[in-house]
Amino acid sequence: MQEENKQVQPVQQAPETWTDRLLGILKGALISIGALLPGISGGALCVILGIYKRIMALLCHPFQEIKKQWKFFIFIGIGFVIGVLLGAKVIDKFLEANEAAALFLFIGLIVGSMPGLFKEARQQGVKKGSWAALVIALVVMLAWMIPMSLKGNTNVQPSLLWWIICGVLWGLGIVVPGMSPSNIIFFFGLQAPMYAAIGNLDMSVIIPMGLALLATVLALSKGIDYCLKKQYSYFMHAVIGIVIASTIVILPPVKVLIEPGYTFATGFGDILIYLVAFVVGAVAAWALSLIQKDDSEAKAE
Repeated sequence: MQEENKQVQPVQQAPETWTDRLLGILKGALISIGALLPGISGGALCVILGIYKRIMALLCHPFQEIKKQWKFFIFIGIGFVIGVLLGAKVIDKFLEANEAAALFLFIGLIVGSMPGLFKEARQQGVKKGSWAALVIALVVMLAWMIPMSLKGNTNVQPSLLWWIICGVLWGLGIVVPGMSPSNIIFFFGLQAPMYAAIGNLDMSVIIPMGLALLATVLALSKGIDYCLKKQYSYFMHAVIGIVIASTIVILPPVKVLIEPGYTFATGFGDILIYLVAFVVGAVAAWALSLIQKDDSEAKAE
């Protein structure tokens, strides 16, 4: 009990070699791509890659950790920027070529990641009320999203406020393992302009999103740390409910029912492409979940 009440403490690590730093760039790139893709959480990838504890230590003890590990975080940051720029361009082109196929790929990623997310939620046991937290979060999200879709309010006009909201969602995706903010960004129809703006280095989009992301992770880190330590099962099951709800409303067959004017191709060849995209996404996410490990098991960098 006493150990559970401890806050995140500064992490002691051995000095990194250049190999470690290059791996840091790779890890940063993977985390940023996870933040961009629906179904793959940047926070979950931090756990999988064994650096979540170091990230949370940085957020809870920024001055101490930057002083001790600034080289490590610089290379993670370089990789993050590279991954965002390259990933945004690739995703933008994919959406232009076949948006419905891209959605089915992303939904496959979400479905494939669900077993790992449930495993993550059960790490400290399942308390009474955990499933109720999942259902409540799911129902609340659907009760908010479906009426918006029926009223045609989901395809919002990009603006400074919405880019700030996107940055906040990205921040949540980094500090909350399993939270995939891109599902919600897709719901609002901001995915295409966001990816295009990032790929084109549009600073009017990148700067407010980046500042909002940074402000979010700094503002919420201690609160998230408290939830993960004190109410882990409730918190993580609620996250799963949010993920499920935000996935349901971006399913193309569901979008046809709840979003006025939405259509997608349903020929035999199109359905085959959707099926392949879904399977590829699900298998990729499942394979990634096989290497997931706790921070306590992660190899020190």
